[in-house]
Amino acid sequence: MKKLTYLVVVMILLMVLTACGSKSSDKNGGGTLADIKDSGELTIAVDDTYPPMEFRDDKNKLVGLDIDLGRILAKKLGVKAKFVPTAWDGIIPGLDAKKYDIIMSSMNITDERKKQVNFVQYLNFGQAVIVKKGNPLKINSKEDLKGKVVGVQLGTTSETAAKAIGGIKQVKTYNGYTDAFNDMGLGRLDAIVVGEMVGRYYMKTKPNAFEIVGDTFQELPVGIAVRKSDKDLSKALEKAIKEMQDEGSFDKVKETWFGK
Repeated sequence: MKKLTYLVVVMILLMVLTACGSKSSDKNGGGTLADIKDSGELTIAVDDTYPPMEFRDDKNKLVGLDIDLGRILAKKLGVKAKFVPTAWDGIIPGLDAKKYDIIMSSMNITDERKKQVNFVQYLNFGQAVIVKKGNPLKINSKEDLKGKVVGVQLGTTSETAAKAIGGIKQVKTYNGYTDAFNDMGLGRLDAIVVGEMVGRYYMKTKPNAFEIVGDTFQELPVGIAVRKSDKDLSKALEKAIKEMQDEGSFDKVKETWFGK
């Protein structure tokens, strides 16, 4: 009898503790923000082949606009940033699998992606057409890409934008834009469709090799991707981004990479 009473008490205690934990989890959106603060670390997924947003310098150091912003963002949360280089085609599944806390890798906010994750917007991107310096093929707009071989990064909104143009001879996909620009330099591509900021970075670093032609198109907002359950983390990130914009640290980082 005593043994039975003991078991009943234990079961009741377990039920109470489980209920308390469940309420706490529901209240803070899964507890990710609390876990981040406890660990002292915000893990951030990046595709490190996307200069100037996130890439490796000549010393193999991870650098870029998102890297600088990510460090400031983590500091706003009272923790340190830890970057997790991840292939683009698996970056959202990795977030779902909790391999990292957020994705901060120049991800355009689209209706399709919003079905999978929540976003905290921090930038706007338009698509740009890049050609070799001197524009030997006389490509002056996206309409002039008909019949041409065009390079894009696999799985990006630039790939979607290029395929929507119509009449392009071939949309050639790459795992990273570094390879695409190398191929265009070797004459294997007629043009590249890429996010404007990335294109302008290449103009800045290699002004004698490439140029932007025509107007930008299909402008889309860029956001930090967060799991849908992590509502507390989304709110904290929104607050931190606003603080960065208000105090000027956000613009200072942009100026570092793109100039005024």
